[in-house]
Amino acid sequence: MNDEIIYLVSSNASKEYMLDALEVLSLPFGMVQHFRYQLRWLDEGLKKKLPIKGETEKKDLKNSKVIICYLYQQKQDNEWKWFEIYPLRTGILMEAFKTGTEDNDIAHFYFKVDKYIYYKEGFNFTNDMKDWESWNKHYAFLERNLEEDKVAPQEKSYSAFNKICESLKKEHFKSPKGDEDYYPIFGFIDGLKTIKRSWTPWRKYEKKIFPKYDPLLYKSYYEISEGSCYSLEFRTYFPENPPEFQVIVKSDEKLFSSPPECKVKISSRYTEENCMLISRELERDVYTSLSFETACKNFDGKKPLNLYISLPVKIKRKLLFRAIEVLGDIGFGVGTGSIALAKMLEGKWNWWYWPVIVGYGIWMISKLLLKLLWRG
Repeated sequence: MNDEIIYLVSSNASKEYMLDALEVLSLPFGMVQHFRYQLRWLDEGLKKKLPIKGETEKKDLKNSKVIICYLYQQKQDNEWKWFEIYPLRTGILMEAFKTGTEDNDIAHFYFKVDKYIYYKEGFNFTNDMKDWESWNKHYAFLERNLEEDKVAPQEKSYSAFNKICESLKKEHFKSPKGDEDYYPIFGFIDGLKTIKRSWTPWRKYEKKIFPKYDPLLYKSYYEISEGSCYSLEFRTYFPENPPEFQVIVKSDEKLFSSPPECKVKISSRYTEENCMLISRELERDVYTSLSFETACKNFDGKKPLNLYISLPVKIKRKLLFRAIEVLGDIGFGVGTGSIALAKMLEGKWNWWYWPVIVGYGIWMISKLLLKLLWRG
C-alpha cells in the first residue's frame, strides 16, 4: 500500500463543488466518489505519478490514502484567495488517471469514502495547512498526513460528523464574489441493513450491508437479494434550527414492492430515520439504484444545497432457494406420477409407494425450508 497522502479539495467556486463536499460527508462507508480537476490545479508530484488512462503498468497511487477537504475562497482582482479549509473525511484511492499531459487535460480520482476527521477543541486545520507549499495554489496535491488523533475511529463517526457540521461556518457557503448565499443540508447515510436468520431459523440478527466495488465501472454498489426486506438508515444534524424540509428515498416500483417514495418530514436540529425497502422476486439479476434526496426551499434569503445522491444496487436471485423450489416441484411430480402409474398397471407394480413417499417427502421438506428460510 502506498504511503503518500493525497489531498483532494472541493470549494465554493461553484454550487456543484459545494454539493460535492456535502455528498462526501453524507455517503455511506465504502461508497465510491469521483473528483476531477484540470491538470493545472495539481501539484507537480501528484501530476507525475498519475498514469495516462490505459497505462496499466503504472499503479503507484492505487490504494493510497486520500483526505477530502472543503475550501472557502474568494475571488479578488481576478485571483483566488484562500481563507479557510476544512478536512472532512479520509478515503482510499481505487483508481486515478489523467487524460493527457497538458494543463487543460483532466485528472480523475475515484476513491472510497472512509473515516471522518475529528474536530476536537483547539484544532485549527487552516493554520496548520497555511505553511504547506500547495496553499493557495493547488486543489489536488501530495502532503504529509494528519496526526492520528485527528481522524475519528469508525465507532465515533456520528460524533465526528456532528462536530464537522458545527465547525463549518455558515458564512463560508456563498459564491466566490459573495453575491449568493447558500444553506447547507447535512446528511449522514448509515447505509442498508437487513435481518438475517442464523442456522437456527427462529433466531435472527441484524446485518449491515457493505458496498462492493466494480473495477470496470470504477463504481460501488450494494448487492441485495430478491424477495427480501431492507432498511436504509440516515441521520441529519444542524448547528441551528433548520427550516422544515423533506428527505425522500426513491426506488423502482417494478423491482421493489415497498412504496416507490419514502418521504420523511424533518424540522428539528437532529434526527434519525429509516425507510423500508422490499425487493420483488425476479426472473433475472438486475441493476438499479436508490436515490436519497432532500427537498428544502429558500431559507432566510439563502438557496438550499439540496442533496441528490444515487446509490447503485444489484438485486440477485436466490439461486439456492430457486433450486430447492424446483426440487420440490420434481418431488411432487414424482409422487403424483407414481400414484397415477400404479393405477394404470393395476397391481403389477408392487413397490409404487416408495417413490410416492420419497417424492412427496422431498416436496414437503422443500416447502418447509422455503417457508422457514425465505418466504416465512
